[in-house]
Amino acid sequence: MNPDLDPLSETITAPRTDAIYNCHAYLTKVPVAAIRPFIETFTAPGDTVVDFFAGSGMTGLAALMSGRRATLSDISALGKHIASGYLATVSPSEFRGTAQSVMATARTAIGDLYTTQRESDGAEVEMVRAVWSFTYVCPACSNEIVYYDHLSPTGSPPKACPSCDGPFARRNWSRGEDVPVEVVVHGLDGRHTQQPVSDFDQAKIAEAIADPRQKDVPSLTIDDHREMYSRSGLGKAGMTETALFFSPRNAIALLELWRAINAVNDEQIRQKLRFAFTAILPRASRRYQWSAKRPLNAQNQTYYIAPVYYEWNVFELFGRKVEAAMRADQLLFDGGAEPLFESVSDRDVTYALASADQLSHIEDASVDYVFTDPPFGSNIYYSDMSLFHEAWLGKTTDNTSEAVVHTTGKRKKGSADRYRALLEGAFSEAFRILKPGRYMSVVFGNSSGQIWGLVQHSLRDAGFSAAPVHVAILDKGQRSVKGLNSGSEGVVTVDLILTVKKPAETESADDARPLSNGDTAALIQEAVREFSTEDAKNPSHVYARILRKAIERHFTLDDLHLGDVLIALRNAGYSVDRKTGLLIAPAAKSEAA
Repeated sequence: MNPDLDPLSETITAPRTDAIYNCHAYLTKVPVAAIRPFIETFTAPGDTVVDFFAGSGMTGLAALMSGRRATLSDISALGKHIASGYLATVSPSEFRGTAQSVMATARTAIGDLYTTQRESDGAEVEMVRAVWSFTYVCPACSNEIVYYDHLSPTGSPPKACPSCDGPFARRNWSRGEDVPVEVVVHGLDGRHTQQPVSDFDQAKIAEAIADPRQKDVPSLTIDDHREMYSRSGLGKAGMTETALFFSPRNAIALLELWRAINAVNDEQIRQKLRFAFTAILPRASRRYQWSAKRPLNAQNQTYYIAPVYYEWNVFELFGRKVEAAMRADQLLFDGGAEPLFESVSDRDVTYALASADQLSHIEDASVDYVFTDPPFGSNIYYSDMSLFHEAWLGKTTDNTSEAVVHTTGKRKKGSADRYRALLEGAFSEAFRILKPGRYMSVVFGNSSGQIWGLVQHSLRDAGFSAAPVHVAILDKGQRSVKGLNSGSEGVVTVDLILTVKKPAETESADDARPLSNGDTAALIQEAVREFSTEDAKNPSHVYARILRKAIERHFTLDDLHLGDVLIALRNAGYSVDRKTGLLIAPAAKSEAA
């Protein structure tokens, strides 16, 4: 196959805003809109696409929308659950009707736990949400303060103890019990109305705490073998069970909703409802962050609980997610190419639980194209974060073959070598299963040039042609909270998509130019001289351009780090806007001054 690469852009912009992407969270997803151009460039309708780091199945969805088949695999039990939920085909009316039925069943089962008294008329109504706050104990005078009560109007933390005027420091002050501080209800005009927590509310919370069903709430232990145990400070906070992340009322509501969903007879509807249920779990937990302006969602990469957080009515969240699932279905099943298949079936998109370096379920030279997104070294710990959802699924990820580099705990020793071996094994398997003359695209993002060198060597050692046929920058648009601060932290906010070829039977990769270590400083200076803020909007774009140039020149940059690029940009007079994360050119700074 000789693909026409001209239409394939060198910068792929695919914001994480479409209905499919936002329907269910999963760490480091690639939007289907970013995958489809590659599938449609390197395959023909009816071809088979493989992704062996499949995660939540975005490659499979992109293949389906493009009229291709997909063979997916990953070690993630949660990933397979999410992909199966996306692919479940349901009648919108039957799905919505069943969703209303399971919510009615669960509401009856929890009784009046969500009931509150509307302050304006005394009517008993169901709460929309409650706001909870940490309490802190002043080490100087032992006075306990409710954090929420001492925030500024813009949400800034208190500066001092209100009793003794000693300096407030969250890290140094011990914690008291979390307390509810506010309830939101539908007012007489139908609008959301805020009111203080009452004795009536406190009684409902106490009733939920004492409910014997608390012991039935599914839970998994996050112990000191897990990277996130120390990274999220779970031991110190006493948050070593996933069930503890739910308020007493939400824990009971989730339990009864889960029971009602699993009693549904129709397999496809039940799968889609389970999918919608797990999609709301972060927001239904104490991880849903409050802010003075608007909710800040939950950080999917950590178990962080903010000092002020929401207890959001589970049924409000679930009802909205049901509608979100229907919007995703419309885009997935009605917004793609002309359908190649009559319906989604096991022969169109399959998902196996398998390690990327052990693909025995796929035959030699049987695959037309590979598109895959490996984990990024030591950035994210998928299996640790998946425990939160997998407690409900009853199946956990076997993390013994997880492609991550542990930096703390008992698994730190030898972790880098295990990561290298797994990545090399995965690329070797990709070479085995690909047909001769076909292609693999690898999405990767890391702030360390050393990891990039590992990727380059692993691809060559597996047998792929030395020169990549295409190197693209992937910009997902939105950035994380850390990504917005990429001017001061070593966080990469764009990725590269590197496409390599398995030589045809008449070709050889033996005459490839050897990899050599590039002059990092020279490449950085060259990039800083050449780029403009029109096409390289933030430091990560500049970093990605340096990597792309190095890869195309057969260089490795083992000593390159995003921090080096930041320093070079500052020395050249550039700065980073703290709110947007965008670069400000020296001339623009002078004009602003």
